[in-house]
Amino acid sequence: MSTNLYSQLPTDSSYKLLQLTPELLEVLTCPTSTLRFKAADGSNSDVVLCSKDKTWLLRQKNHSNTVMLMREFMPDEEAKLDTTFGLPQPTTSFVGFARTTFEYETRRTKGRINLDAVPIHNGSLHFAQDINMPLNSLHELLAASPSSEQECMEQWAQVGGCLFQGHPCILSADFLSKALHVTLMSVMAESLNLSCMRLEETCEAVNKDMDQDSNPYTRDVVRTVLEKFGKRLHDQEDCWKLDQKRVAKWYGIKALRKYASETSLTSEEFLIKWKSTFPPYAPFDIDLDMLRGWYFRPMGSNLQYLSRDILPTDVKERFHMLFKLQSQWEMDDIIPFVEELNLKGLKIDVFLMKYARKRRVGKKSIICSR
Repeated sequence: MSTNLYSQLPTDSSYKLLQLTPELLEVLTCPTSTLRFKAADGSNSDVVLCSKDKTWLLRQKNHSNTVMLMREFMPDEEAKLDTTFGLPQPTTSFVGFARTTFEYETRRTKGRINLDAVPIHNGSLHFAQDINMPLNSLHELLAASPSSEQECMEQWAQVGGCLFQGHPCILSADFLSKALHVTLMSVMAESLNLSCMRLEETCEAVNKDMDQDSNPYTRDVVRTVLEKFGKRLHDQEDCWKLDQKRVAKWYGIKALRKYASETSLTSEEFLIKWKSTFPPYAPFDIDLDMLRGWYFRPMGSNLQYLSRDILPTDVKERFHMLFKLQSQWEMDDIIPFVEELNLKGLKIDVFLMKYARKRRVGKKSIICSR
C-alpha cells in the first residue's frame, strides 16, 4: 500500500496545532462537555484551556521538523508506475495545505480566580462612592478568570466571595467574622441542626427580630458563610453541613491575632482564650495542630502569632527569617510556612534539606539552619 503526497504550502498562521492528551480527548468526545480558551487579560497572561472542572496550561513547543497539515486530494493525473519507486499503485492521495514549526502542548494546572477587579465589602449598606464596579455579575468574573468554572467557584467560596447589590465582592475578614458569629448564635438559639443547615431556615434565624432596613446579613451574605464554613450536601438543595474544624480554626487565628501578636502566651493560656471567643455552648473541639502555619515559639514553649503577610517570597530569605524567629522547628510546624514555595513539587523532606538540616530527637524530626 502506498500514498501520494502533494504540497501547496503558503504561509498561513491561522492554523494552530494542539496536543490532545487522553483527558482532553475524553472531554472533546463527550457531547455535554465544552472547552474554552481563557486568559486573565488580553496581552501577557498565560493562555489556558478550560473544561467545566479542569484547567490546562498551554505552552508553545518549537521544533526543527516541518509539520504539514494535510487533507485528501484528487490529482489531475494518476501517478505513473515509473514514479512509484517499485511500490504498488497508490490508493489515496493527500495534499499539504499548511505547515508549522511549532505546536502547543498542554499540562494540567490549577485554575486561578482573577480578583483584580473585585472590591472588598465591609458590611455597610452601600458601596463607597469612590469604588469602581467593573464587574456586574459572577458570569463576568468567571469569564475573566483563567480557570474552569468548578475550580473558580471553589476558590470563590474559600476567599469569602459574595454578591452585594448584584456585584461580586469579597467580604472583609472582620465582617465575615461577625457574620459567622451571628449565624452561629442564631442557629444555636433556634436549635437548628448543624449537620444540615438549610439556607432558608438559616436566613430566617439570622434575620429574626432584626431591623431589615439596617440589616447587613442578607441572604447572599448568609450563603457566603455557609459556603466558606460548610460542606454542601449534594443530595439536598441549598443545604450545608457545618465544618466544625474549619470554624474552630478561623476563631483560633482570630484569637492569635488578638491575644498573641505583641507577646507570647503559654499553650494553656492561649487555649483558654481561644475557647472564650466561641459563642456560648458552641460544640467545637480545639487543638493547636489546627493552627500550624500561624504561630511560632520564640522561647521554646510559649507561642506567638506570625502573620503570613510579613514572610519574604524568596525561599532562602524565608528560611532565614523563620530560623531567626525560632532557632529550631518541629518538621510538622515549619512545613505550612514553606510548602507554597516548593514550586517543583519535590518531596517535602527533600525540599527542606535544600535549605536546612534535619535531625532526629526521639520520634520527632527537628529542622534547624545549616
